[in-house]
Amino acid sequence: MGQFKPKTKKEQDQLRLDIGLGKVIEANFDGGRISSDGGSLLLRKADEWLELTETSVFCFAETRRADLIKHTVERMLRQRMYGIAQLYEDCNDAAMLRFDDMHKLAAGRLPSEAALASQPTLSRFENNVDEQSLKALQLVLLHAYVRMFNRGLRKKHPKVVRLQMDTTCDEIHGYQQMTFYNGFYQTQCYVPLFIFTDDGFPLIALLRPGNAAPGDGALRMLKLVVENLRMAWAGVRIEVVADSAFALPEIYDYCEKNAVTYFIAMKNNSALDYHTNELLAECKKDFDSMIAEPSAELKHGKMPENERYKAWRQNEERKRFSRKSEGRMQEYFEQDEQVVRRFKEFQYDAKEWPHKRRIIAKVDFKRQGPDRRYVVTNTAGSKARALYDKYCLRARCENFIKDMKNYLRCDRTSCQEFNANQFRLLEHTFAYALIWKIKQAAGLQTSTVESLRLQLLKVGVLVHESNCKVRLSLASQHPYQLEFIRAWQALERTG
Repeated sequence: MGQFKPKTKKEQDQLRLDIGLGKVIEANFDGGRISSDGGSLLLRKADEWLELTETSVFCFAETRRADLIKHTVERMLRQRMYGIAQLYEDCNDAAMLRFDDMHKLAAGRLPSEAALASQPTLSRFENNVDEQSLKALQLVLLHAYVRMFNRGLRKKHPKVVRLQMDTTCDEIHGYQQMTFYNGFYQTQCYVPLFIFTDDGFPLIALLRPGNAAPGDGALRMLKLVVENLRMAWAGVRIEVVADSAFALPEIYDYCEKNAVTYFIAMKNNSALDYHTNELLAECKKDFDSMIAEPSAELKHGKMPENERYKAWRQNEERKRFSRKSEGRMQEYFEQDEQVVRRFKEFQYDAKEWPHKRRIIAKVDFKRQGPDRRYVVTNTAGSKARALYDKYCLRARCENFIKDMKNYLRCDRTSCQEFNANQFRLLEHTFAYALIWKIKQAAGLQTSTVESLRLQLLKVGVLVHESNCKVRLSLASQHPYQLEFIRAWQALERTG
């Protein structure tokens, strides 16, 4: 096929469209100093409020000659963090964005000054980070979280800090260092570990090899968080919520010795099921009284996969793809589902435990059969149902991680060296912390990262630079002007 070659450069750049308006529409990339990232300075204000970059620069050892430095560590870190927050997760994006006026302003350069760092410079920066710097960087978010409460006139620290801990799969497409096949995720990957507060502020982001056990490094990171929080606030009460991957005796022992309340799920086993068999039989009896057709008999606390259950399952699948009036929407399933739920607590003593511990059990019985869940805790008082509801808040952590993976691409760990990938994960986590702070300031706490990016960061702006000032003309028809102004005013640095 022949290659199309316009006659002139002007014809090559010009875009034309005729949609029947009586006039031809012409487009060209000649608008001048216009940027689509008008909210970049909100990221800079959030960064200064949290003091992330100011603190992080002390974690790096500068080995370059001072007289040859064109791009400081502080500016390169800001360039990467703000770019990631605006969905420019690759260093290759710097090839064009290093000339963008808003990116230059946010990173600390005037539009008329030299361009920001290029892709090779940023890649060298990421690959030169050593283990000592990474250990220091792990503390930056913890210190930022403490400073948030120590600023202002009142300076009240929280009475309770609730931590949520979880892991995820960081699938790899290449030959990165320390990647292994993980049998649980069935892929070559890393297995990062995250610790968040219950309102979504990230405290820990630890990259782990692909063959790491679910609990590897969990106790070490938990100690780091607890010790730093207690150092800042001696009397603070700390609670930890985690799934069954962290049901480890060493975590129980540490929490009990250091007055940390835990709610950790336990995997089902016959010993635990023994304590709930009677409750399960009661649930089955109550369920059978609710429906006309009795359910199948239980055998060892389980319902067999009989023909009646298979027929029911096929019918439910047909409803899912049928007409809306017949219940295609998920709400119809939730309304029609019949379930009997009971809660119970008991003392349980595993072989490797030094003493008995309190177990909260949830027993469900529905058409699909029985479902039993267990949570171990060291708290006293409160009813079983209330304590189980506290554990259920763990689901928020999965949403925080999903935001980081889907909207900040925190799984873009494509460097060859493991330390460089750990640094990249921290850069993405810092960017998430900046967006978290902007959400709080704008009153958009329930928004996803993508929603906030479209509402407050992706704003068209025309940049005017004169001898005296730089003037930004933001899009007059931007629909979230009030939220933008609210966030800007709330991020004024005080204290």
